[in-house]
Amino acid sequence: MFSIAFLSFSFLRIIYQLALYILTALAFYHLARLRGLAYPWLAFIPFFNLYQMGSIGDTLKFNSSPFNRYLADVPLAYLLPILALVTGLLNVLPIIGGLLYFLCQVVLYLLQLLIYLFIFQQYCPQKKYLFTILSIIPLVGPILVLYTTRSYIR
Repeated sequence: MFSIAFLSFSFLRIIYQLALYILTALAFYHLARLRGLAYPWLAFIPFFNLYQMGSIGDTLKFNSSPFNRYLADVPLAYLLPILALVTGLLNVLPIIGGLLYFLCQVVLYLLQLLIYLFIFQQYCPQKKYLFTILSIIPLVGPILVLYTTRSYIR
């Protein structure tokens, strides 16, 4: 009985993760096309989707005045994939690796939330903070991106 419940939970989790991945890829594919970036289909490829997300953040970061002076020289398109690689490598370190892994994951997640803020600043400025806070919920962020950019569909 326990194994059947475990298998059904695992199956539901796989379906949820797949739906989240596809929805996020669609949202950032749409944004990459909207921003005129090269190779928007990279949003569907694991690891390269972080590059695409960073590229979108790079095109939008200059519209957010509080972050201009801090992020002007930081290429988010390269920072996100490199941080993901470092995070994966830190996980194999024995003692301090777990803590460093956790810290890098938090920084990566905060950078992704910052990119959501940039997106909402550009496409829905009156609700940018509300939508960014709601983007903490994994499935809600891509849905809000698609919602705020719906009038820009080509």
